[in-house]
Amino acid sequence: MTLIIILAVIGLLISIYGITVERKLQQDEQYKAACDISDMVSCSRPMLSSYNTPLGISNIWASACYYLIVIAITLLNQPQLLMLVTGIGVIASLIFAYILYVKIKSLCLICTSLYIVNIALAISSYFWYSSL
Repeated sequence: MTLIIILAVIGLLISIYGITVERKLQQDEQYKAACDISDMVSCSRPMLSSYNTPLGISNIWASACYYLIVIAITLLNQPQLLMLVTGIGVIASLIFAYILYVKIKSLCLICTSLYIVNIALAISSYFWYSSL
């Protein structure tokens, strides 16, 4: 359970950094984020793409909300619900990874880090649930 909270907090912190980058990009077109290493390795590129707001909210804000939900479910001691939510998180990560790597043709360090956190959360929630 502690590992799940730690992973969710890491995801939340990465998301907060992403929100900061997104906000600065909206305020200044010349802004260059630390994660913009090249044309192919760029956080800004997917954040500026049309794929960033498929549901009317930016993906990075949605991820921050997701990690807050994961923390709340964990603190409420609901391992079965957590397995469902983290499973959906992995499916969403796979879809967004496809869009990022195939459609946008970019490697976003923020996005990729969040995909890894989501996989680790799903694995951790499975072990928590199966240990009961």
